[in-house]
Amino acid sequence: MQWPSRFRNKKKQPLSDQHLAEFNSAIEYERQIRQPAFKQNPIIVIPGILGSNITNLKNESTLWGDFGDSFASPDADENLRMIALPMQMGKTLDQLQGQSTADGSLRYIKGSVAGIPISINTYASMLSALGVGEQQGAGASLNKLDDYIDDRRNEANAFEFSYDWRRSMDENAVRLGEYIRQVTRFVQLQRGCHEPIKFDIVAHSMGGLIARYYLQYGEQLLPAGEAMPIANWAGSAQIERVVLIGPPNGGALPGLDCLLTGVPKNPITPRYDPVVLGTLPAVYQLFPRLRYKMFKRSDADEQHSDFMSLDLWLEMNWGLADKSKDSLLARLLPGVETPFERRNTALDHLNKCLLSSRKLQLALDTVAVRPEHLKMFLFVGDATMTPLLATAKKGDKKLTYIKKGAGDGTVPRSCALLDERVGGEWSPKVSSPLQWDNVIFLQSNHLGMTKDPLCIKNILYILFERP
Repeated sequence: MQWPSRFRNKKKQPLSDQHLAEFNSAIEYERQIRQPAFKQNPIIVIPGILGSNITNLKNESTLWGDFGDSFASPDADENLRMIALPMQMGKTLDQLQGQSTADGSLRYIKGSVAGIPISINTYASMLSALGVGEQQGAGASLNKLDDYIDDRRNEANAFEFSYDWRRSMDENAVRLGEYIRQVTRFVQLQRGCHEPIKFDIVAHSMGGLIARYYLQYGEQLLPAGEAMPIANWAGSAQIERVVLIGPPNGGALPGLDCLLTGVPKNPITPRYDPVVLGTLPAVYQLFPRLRYKMFKRSDADEQHSDFMSLDLWLEMNWGLADKSKDSLLARLLPGVETPFERRNTALDHLNKCLLSSRKLQLALDTVAVRPEHLKMFLFVGDATMTPLLATAKKGDKKLTYIKKGAGDGTVPRSCALLDERVGGEWSPKVSSPLQWDNVIFLQSNHLGMTKDPLCIKNILYILFERP
């Protein structure tokens, strides 16, 4: 087991009290792992949305993650079409495959400001603490599994599942199942046996929703039409413990807001237009539940506030329904010749994304008793003011937040818990279709929880020490 980088005192400087405590804690976990009778489940770490690098399959340039020399700027039409997902009438979302893919978890966002290289920690702390190696090989992403099979010197026990966070969550659940089969083969070869392998999962944000869908539905894509996937818990067969950090189980308003405003330019990343984000099905699947009543029109009654309806997007002139965006659609759809055809293609894609969002939410909210062997733990941020209610009127291109409350700055406390008291009748106890073996509340913000020493120590306890 390789020591996490934060425990390596390369300069031989005295350890602070905090680092000394963390060092002693790490020694204890290391001692347990070295015991002959100790059998630790391999850990699979799943990042949240934006948490995997996206690269161009044709030339391996970076579309998201490393904004340095290898970055393919969306100012060029070809790169713009790479970061957006394809749109085509007559095809389902899973059939619309582009020429870009995920390539490893995003440990750091890299770029430069005024010519000075900078690196911002995203998932490096969590991956390092759980033992996911930074270099290719044992413990890394198994995108090229066969390259690692002959190297059995390291005891790899933690793996990263990087995924294309732009695509629908059911598609990524299918890929998670494929990935688990890869890791199973690797661990069996490493251990020199063919015994069944059990895993633990640690997932952040949207990664938690992908894990939940996989556990409950296995490798089922969302069916077409009115049909729903069958809650057979097929994905739980090899999973024993699941730790979810800040999952938007009930959605969150920023998912809706970014489809109106896009991603603004900052010193590291370029601007991404709402139309570009509007091609990404996963963003719609992060919408808050309608029954939670977190959005209302300021110029109409409640019946006209259904943001899962194509009619509202047409009336509000939002996202892919924005009539002023034909020049951008022409860049995204070079083979579609007329504005009329481009608009119809965009609206068709928008409707597909809204329908998939509605169906995925229904699937995730279905009450189903989980298998007895499966243990689930939830970490929730509840000390940062978080949007709870937003409003907009026709012509607005962004939401106005009129109420905030407990949460992690992105996901409200109530949405992480999927608390059905929101928008419904009050009761003294949390009312949720989800079952947890324990819920732990933190003071950190949404991404900060993955770097919070208290969060990491609790996760290590759950995975290594909890009876």
